[in-house]
Amino acid sequence: MLFSSLTFIYVFLPLLCIFYFSIKNATWRRAILTVFSLIFYSWGEPVFVVLMLASVAVNYFSGRLIDKEEDRTKKKLYLIISVALNLVILAVFKYTPMIVQSLNAIPSVSIPVPAIPLPLGISFYTFQAMSYTIDVFRGDTPSQKSYLSLLLYVSFFPQLIAGPIVRYKDIAAQIPERRADINDIFYGIYRFSVGLAKKTLLANPCGEAADSLLQMGVSESVLGSWTGIAFFALQIFFDFSGYSDMAIGLGSIFGFHFKENFDYPYISKSATEFWRRWHMSLGSFFRDYVYIPLGGNRKRWLFNVFCVWFLTGLWHGASWNFVIWGLFYACLLVAEKKALSKLFEKIPLIPRTVLQYIYMVFITLIGWTIFYFTDFNALWHNFAIMFGAAGAAVNDLFIDSVIKDNAVLLIISLLFALPLPAYICKKIGTHINNEKITVIIKTVFSVALLFLSTASLAGSSYNPFLYFRF
Repeated sequence: MLFSSLTFIYVFLPLLCIFYFSIKNATWRRAILTVFSLIFYSWGEPVFVVLMLASVAVNYFSGRLIDKEEDRTKKKLYLIISVALNLVILAVFKYTPMIVQSLNAIPSVSIPVPAIPLPLGISFYTFQAMSYTIDVFRGDTPSQKSYLSLLLYVSFFPQLIAGPIVRYKDIAAQIPERRADINDIFYGIYRFSVGLAKKTLLANPCGEAADSLLQMGVSESVLGSWTGIAFFALQIFFDFSGYSDMAIGLGSIFGFHFKENFDYPYISKSATEFWRRWHMSLGSFFRDYVYIPLGGNRKRWLFNVFCVWFLTGLWHGASWNFVIWGLFYACLLVAEKKALSKLFEKIPLIPRTVLQYIYMVFITLIGWTIFYFTDFNALWHNFAIMFGAAGAAVNDLFIDSVIKDNAVLLIISLLFALPLPAYICKKIGTHINNEKITVIIKTVFSVALLFLSTASLAGSSYNPFLYFRF
């Protein structure tokens, strides 16, 4: 991972920019982006490029058939075949071991668990490919006549393996030809640097602290377990939002404009608000392609909610703890709609706001605990510690790991998970009111972040990729 990260920044990206910006022809630029995207994806797993090419071919031909066909029934048949093939590919490579392990839980059943490697980002690019075919069926966009253009949409490396989920209709007009002026490029470099810093300077240290506190049998203290989950909550936010920032930044450099994927979710006052701010591209995907087609709020609302959140949990990983995590949020959303929101409204504003934040911190940490532990024994053990049924209130590990070693990291991470730093920077920019000075400050800031991130990557072996299971 170390070699790949530094090679990506200092070899792959510069070479791509040299080739891309040295020519003006739009067709050749698309070809260059496609070739480099396939090289990027094949870096560690060359064989899975064939799987991606096949996935794109399925959706390309399905889209063309749907677009040309006038009979509604046949259109629907082509769509069903396309979606089914996509889901079969996803199920075989991602969920086969989980299914076999679940069957083995039945008495007298013993099936060897197949060792099927998981292609990176298969959930992301499969969802994007399906959204294309569905949008063509709905008439939201014409089918793409060029296989290579559709391949670029699916394989484009910035958002390929960690999102955001980019819908075809949102960037269809940008695929044939787009222009990235100096402002787009400058903004892209700045946004990429911020995302890289989130990953290397905040997410990775938070992840190390979380792992040290949450290993089963190591942290036997109430405060240690709660703080460990708090570190994990910060890790996954900075990791995921950092990758989204990098994707948005790299897209901007090459003229693509992706939608935002995070909006400071930890300032939410309810689970409902949290999921309007967290991984917004995934939430909108399930809303538009699953929840509304099932009937939305109009019919079978309760079933639709639980169906969506079952699938949301399953999307995150081939393990039952993710399904439980999704259903946990389904229960919260139902409870808020039916009762909790009305109860909070009866409380005066200031105490209500305080109670809502306490409620959100509590349920968010409970949710991330379910998400973190794929082993149920470890999950129940950690819950027992968190609620005082096992271990002490505090121990030496907590004092050494949190108070002595990571207190500053925790404070800084909490601060940057909130919109306050961005608000202060915006105010300073407004006060300066000089574009040249602002550009200089952002340039220096970007270079500093890039330098610190590089030093962090070179000096640490801890650089996990959380989305291998996605």
